[in-house]
Amino acid sequence: MVSTKNYLLLFILFLLLPFYATPLPIVGNLIACNQASVTLSTKQINEYTAEDFYILGVCEYKDNNFEKAYDYFISAKSLGFANVDSLQTYINDCRKHITNTSGNEGSILKEGNQLEANNYKHKVQVYLLNIIFILIACVGLITSFFLAYKYRAVKSNIFLGVFLFAISLALIELVLYWQDFFLYAPSVSIYRVLFFLWAPSLYLYLKTKYKETLLSRKEIILHYLPFFLVLASLIIFGNYYDTYNVQDNIFLNGLDIIMNSNWIKAVHLSAYLVLIIADFENKNKQMDHGFKNWILTLIVFIVILILFIIARAAFEHIYVFDYISKYFIAVYLILFITVLEILLVVQPNIVLGTIGLEPTNKPKDKYKNSSLTENMSIRVKDQLLDALINDKIYLDNNLTLIKLAKKINVDRYSLSQVINQELDKNFYELINDYRISEAVRIIASKPKKQVVDLIYECGFNNKVSFYKAFKKRMQMTPKEYIEKHIIEP
Repeated sequence: MVSTKNYLLLFILFLLLPFYATPLPIVGNLIACNQASVTLSTKQINEYTAEDFYILGVCEYKDNNFEKAYDYFISAKSLGFANVDSLQTYINDCRKHITNTSGNEGSILKEGNQLEANNYKHKVQVYLLNIIFILIACVGLITSFFLAYKYRAVKSNIFLGVFLFAISLALIELVLYWQDFFLYAPSVSIYRVLFFLWAPSLYLYLKTKYKETLLSRKEIILHYLPFFLVLASLIIFGNYYDTYNVQDNIFLNGLDIIMNSNWIKAVHLSAYLVLIIADFENKNKQMDHGFKNWILTLIVFIVILILFIIARAAFEHIYVFDYISKYFIAVYLILFITVLEILLVVQPNIVLGTIGLEPTNKPKDKYKNSSLTENMSIRVKDQLLDALINDKIYLDNNLTLIKLAKKINVDRYSLSQVINQELDKNFYELINDYRISEAVRIIASKPKKQVVDLIYECGFNNKVSFYKAFKKRMQMTPKEYIEKHIIEP
């Protein structure tokens, strides 16, 4: 069993290692050039400002078109460009390149060909990397649908699916934007809107693992309210946002600040980080070891993401840092999706299952002579949870301990010991826990369903056992629960 300290260290190293080998997009091929060309295409040349000519000059300079760059810089100088020192440096350098062209034409041609070859090689690397990004993001999208549909019996998986969907779709948008597949006309703003799904979804994912009862609709809507407000504003005012000056409209200016302020995003994430840590501290001592490591991984993920965003907020006026840091965040999210996909294959019960609490008083004396080792116990527990979560074996109305043991290919004594020691329950308590969770799920999805039909659909054999188990876990009868939690439309 890997210790918590080593687990977190390996996770952090895994996230940081690719940063040393990953080729960055060429900063010289600035997004500002694309944006400038789109913006200036709507203007007449006599409407260009000094700043417009300067940007065009920089773009041509970085493409080694020194004669065009020189003309643009001279135009910027004649219109009174503010940064005279920077402008003059560019002008002098362009003159030097133009002067040397006639005497060193062959050398320049050779250097140009080599530069072109290097640029082409770099572009191929970036394109291949972006294809990998797209593929991993698409895998994330597919997985999110599986989590929200196939594993929806455990409510926390729905929120994990929403989170995975939000970051995967945002990553696809970023890659398409880098490749110039679209230039925000009209504005799409997927990343800026979906960001407000990230933290609430992770928090609700963990919250529903701690609680046996369902969260109320009002509580869920409250956490997702910022997302719905920003989304509704963009739908209503999206066209105006693109065609009118944001600064001239108080509402649009406020919307622009909310969507683009990295400080607001950092505060938003930090608030949910505090909530997640508070819940974790309350359950930490009773928590299953594997699940504890998973929550600590999520906490580290959020902390690093907050640090990235704070750095972007502090240095947002430095264009190169802003551009590269956005790329690093994309790499970071891709790596997180990869880690999550690996965990879903290697340890699905930790990610998809309900929280495992270690019993405070394990019946050690009862099993002191047992031949069941710790590794065997972990294996049996994983098989048991897999049968409960994925196969929903508890829906079998005639399920017994012997039948369940045969299903997962273990003897009934080992299975009973694992249920008692690892889950601190007996067989019927464990099965009834899942059956009541299923009943609650059915009530939420089919509020008009008759209670008598609900009894057999969730695995019980009779009304008395169902009512007794339901009231024990929910502190109310099924009828009272329906009246309290289900709001008629």
